[in-house]
Amino acid sequence: MPYIKRDEHNRIVAFSLTEEAGFDEYSEDSSSELQAFLQQQMVTPEKNSALEASDQSIIRVLEDLIMLLSDKGVIQFTELPDEAQNKLMRRLSMRRAINDLSDLVSIDDETIDIKSSD
Repeated sequence: MPYIKRDEHNRIVAFSLTEEAGFDEYSEDSSSELQAFLQQQMVTPEKNSALEASDQSIIRVLEDLIMLLSDKGVIQFTELPDEAQNKLMRRLSMRRAINDLSDLVSIDDETIDIKSSD
């Protein structure tokens, strides 16, 4: 059963499963007020968007980590499940294609220059 913390307007602002400083009120799990607070803390579209943005960056970190471990011989790429290998290879191909395109185009503040491959 949780301990709750209230603000100056007597609203629940946090809860803890253990008694800690500031969490001096004991509440029943089934308390409608606690249930309403927990419902408010659920993922909102704004929080979900931030989480998705974070997911995108962590995916890149994981890809790089897998490739590094594979390059160093810590793991064998072929030991990964087939589906994981396929997904990683597709993403690697897409990243290479994007990098190749960005190598062809130079962008500064006022112009876009396309580099010639001559």
